[in-house]
Amino acid sequence: MSILMKKLLALLLALMLLPAAALCEGAAYPALPLGGPAPYQAVPGALSEDGLHYGDGSLKVDIETDVVDEVTVYYVYVTIQDKSQLRTATAGQPRSKTTQPVFAMAEANNAVLAFNGDFYNYRDVGVVYRSGEKIRYNIRNGMDMLIVDENGDLVIIETPTKTKIENFLKEHTIVEAFSFGPALIKNGERLQFKYAEKNSCGYPTPDERLIICQLASEGAEKNYLFIACDDPGLSVRRMTDLCEEKGAVQAYNLDGGHSTSVYLCGVRINKIPKDRAVGDIIYFATLVPGAE
Repeated sequence: MSILMKKLLALLLALMLLPAAALCEGAAYPALPLGGPAPYQAVPGALSEDGLHYGDGSLKVDIETDVVDEVTVYYVYVTIQDKSQLRTATAGQPRSKTTQPVFAMAEANNAVLAFNGDFYNYRDVGVVYRSGEKIRYNIRNGMDMLIVDENGDLVIIETPTKTKIENFLKEHTIVEAFSFGPALIKNGERLQFKYAEKNSCGYPTPDERLIICQLASEGAEKNYLFIACDDPGLSVRRMTDLCEEKGAVQAYNLDGGHSTSVYLCGVRINKIPKDRAVGDIIYFATLVPGAE
């Protein structure tokens, strides 16, 4: 065998032994198709030994824990390379009442990181979009609306009306829309409102909760933060304090209670008495092909 051939074989072997995450660090990959399960599973070797960190060059997840008012709180930081990595999935056909545990939907959709959504099919009100498809358009009860737009940015519409939504659609596209709330922080400003005027999840009382936030980002990269808490929980007001402390630009209260779910690579991170079957999930997927 020639010396050149031996060097080539040695180089090939070295590349094969490198972790998949190292190979794709900084690489650019095509966006994922909108809708349907994500095409690729988590990259082998990208999850840390403690199960709280994940990085494959296209998706970075860091989970920190703290104790606030004697309650365990989880801060889940997410950075994505492309907006298509922020995705949703439903338990059945989007307009059905089908429910499943979060872990089952996460597995079926190749989710690296998954959370419960707004359990949209538990009720028949609100404005709901999933993967660009309008599922429901019923704004009777004035529930604050969270939109993921065409850029992957979170946009809040307080007490939505037909006019507010139409004005938004003149310049933007709705990819995802959630109706639960209340909205907590909008464009960096903490929102003030009377609880009696909002339809929300027990604003003044402690409960298990899940908040979705957007943090400041540069360029195409997007930074998000999810804040979850265990039983006996915290009030929405206290959770908003935590969002402010972490520098949230946008913050919105999702379904909580026993729906509250945080899964990383198929393992539940937070603690609840049992897995509640829900209607939908928010999840993040890798761009790295061939990882399945």
